[in-house]
Amino acid sequence: MFRSALSPFGPALLPALLVTLLLALAPGCGGAQDTGLSVEPEPRVVAVGDQLPLTAHPGMDLSGDLEWEVAEPYGGGLRNSQGLETVYFAPGAAGTYHLVLRALRNDGRRLKQTVEIRVLPLPTLDPSSVEAAPNETVSFAASMKGMGRNTVTWAVEEAGGGEISEDGRYRAPARPGTYHVIATSTLDPAVVARATVVVRD
Repeated sequence: MFRSALSPFGPALLPALLVTLLLALAPGCGGAQDTGLSVEPEPRVVAVGDQLPLTAHPGMDLSGDLEWEVAEPYGGGLRNSQGLETVYFAPGAAGTYHLVLRALRNDGRRLKQTVEIRVLPLPTLDPSSVEAAPNETVSFAASMKGMGRNTVTWAVEEAGGGEISEDGRYRAPARPGTYHVIATSTLDPAVVARATVVVRD
């Protein structure tokens, strides 16, 4: 019996297979998806533990409410999961997270879009500013909120601006002036905390 080179099922089944394929690719059928949302603000950046209001602007008419979802299990939370506006609550760990937005267009096509949110660490020094007498010693403590650990490397920004030990003990120079203590995360050199030291006359 003759069999088509196009199909192992024979010529009689080709029309049915073509119809099935066309239906799967038609709008609103099968797995077809569409995008067409803009989400403000852009870029979406927030500090750990902070909040970020978000507004979606559909480029077409929607049938029903827009739905929001945080993709990662520990990627933060949302004030509400439906509507064009929501507030994102950043988690306690810095990183890149994703929101998935879903809706149904008036033409029946499903809309699905993923947007990225960057959650930044919050590096701080205690004290953040201090006055010191010449040659006085001041102790600093670093906090790298959102990082895996608080370990840092210490430095004084200005040449001749004093010295600082590995445990954050700063010794002011004999010369009065304004100087800066720098703490850099050992996990990410881009994460830096800065404190100001004013050495009095």
